[in-house]
Amino acid sequence: MKVYVLLTVLWLSAVGVGTSHARGEATWNEGQLLLLNGTQLEGELNYNWKAEIVQIRQGNTIKAYSASQVDHFVFFDSNQNILRRFVAVDYPVRQTLIRKLFLEEFVPGTLTVYRRLRHTKEPIRVVSPIAYGDDEELVKDLDSFTYFVYDENGMITNLDNFTRDIWPRLKEEYGDELKHFLDGQGLDTSSTLSQLLLINQYNALKKQEETPGNILPQRTAAGE
Repeated sequence: MKVYVLLTVLWLSAVGVGTSHARGEATWNEGQLLLLNGTQLEGELNYNWKAEIVQIRQGNTIKAYSASQVDHFVFFDSNQNILRRFVAVDYPVRQTLIRKLFLEEFVPGTLTVYRRLRHTKEPIRVVSPIAYGDDEELVKDLDSFTYFVYDENGMITNLDNFTRDIWPRLKEEYGDELKHFLDGQGLDTSSTLSQLLLINQYNALKKQEETPGNILPQRTAAGE
């Protein structure tokens, strides 16, 4: 099911469907949380994007944890009908400062895309600041997030550098297939949506190629 996270979220964004909650009401979903000390907790989870805090509710008790205390957490999003996974990673927020951040796994595969809420002074298009604890509206706006692409060697690339650092690799491996995909979907490479869909398609091609017994046609880079 996780393979379809991106397409499901984008579809929900386009048609605007989903179960509505009262404005500002936190959303709780059943899930699991693994602490750095190895303790696994199960209960209802709520993630607040702005505070970067995950809360777990067990009966009448609610506890909150930051990224410095957590390895990862997962929950089933009943609104979008998908399993969502967040990991705590060491990230260089500045050249001389590294701290733990929560990133959501958004596109799984050979090139895994993670996302984080943009923390800038620019207004975020959500119903209310309180709604950071209820991300039903927030997740519909792709441009509310910063995206990071992790490859199989652990290299991290900001999606903002897609044209310079990511697109050349995709074209080199699957130029013809991805050009056909772009033309068929009426996309270009300039928008966040197109870039995410291209990475998702690249991952699907890689998975298909790695399937035992599967033979793909010989590939050439686009333009050759």
